[in-house]
Amino acid sequence: MDVSAHALRYFVALAEEGHMGRAAERLHLTVPSLSEQTARLERQLQTALFTRGPRGVELTEAGEELLPMARAAAEAHDAVRLWAAQRSAEQVGAVRVGVFAAAGGPLRSAVQAAMAARHPQVEVATRRTGFDDAFPALRGGRLDAAYLPEPLPRELPGIRWATVTRQRRLLLVPSDHRLAGRDAVSIEETNGETFLTLAGAPPTAVDWWLVDPRADGSHPVRGPAAGDFEDLLDLCADGRGLGFASDFAVTNYLRPGVSFVRLTDVEDARTALCWRADERDPAVLAFVATARAVAGVRSS
Repeated sequence: MDVSAHALRYFVALAEEGHMGRAAERLHLTVPSLSEQTARLERQLQTALFTRGPRGVELTEAGEELLPMARAAAEAHDAVRLWAAQRSAEQVGAVRVGVFAAAGGPLRSAVQAAMAARHPQVEVATRRTGFDDAFPALRGGRLDAAYLPEPLPRELPGIRWATVTRQRRLLLVPSDHRLAGRDAVSIEETNGETFLTLAGAPPTAVDWWLVDPRADGSHPVRGPAAGDFEDLLDLCADGRGLGFASDFAVTNYLRPGVSFVRLTDVEDARTALCWRADERDPAVLAFVATARAVAGVRSS
């Protein structure tokens, strides 16, 4: 029995979306084509993988068993394609890359240099993006890749990602704050303070950055939600609350009225490179492969 990687990828998309129309849109297929591909896979495996109803589809017991294996097989196939893209001949094309605030830091410049050396005819264009629009832009084809701070949402249908940087986490305080001027502080020293958040950030990410809950079981007080990172800096300078950032922000977002202080007892911040799981454009695959190679990422 020869089950293709495409068939497994279609199965995973339909399982994650739970709806034939949404899965077909994600895969850039027509609904009849996806329906036929699904039926063909079921005939090959001689078992029903989905139950179909007026509101969508649900996995059968066999489908539930197949899903983790299908995901692993599709990811292995993608890893081979990325490996081939890294070793391939010079590519031609354009890659649109979203960047959240200072995410990626110096790595982005190193990737640009590596792309210019290996694929000089690929144009890499970057633009700022936010949490709330990055994933729709990736799925909709308006972005090809994006550097975003972790943690990412738990469920990211249609998106693959890899951690490409780790860096220290910093506390942002108004310059006249009691903690300003300190070389470093512990997170417990901020108990009782009001904290700024970012609108559109996943709840799990907000909790992680705010260290909520704290070790003693308390929860930090949440203040205004900033529209973007520059808005957060403005709110901090105005004394509306404290914030968090990675140390990449120091060289990119120095702002009068805001001080950056190192945190001593929290996890490092991380940056993820995200791209479409069904990407086929050789130029985009070459960019992803190059970024992963520069970052030293060896597996998905």
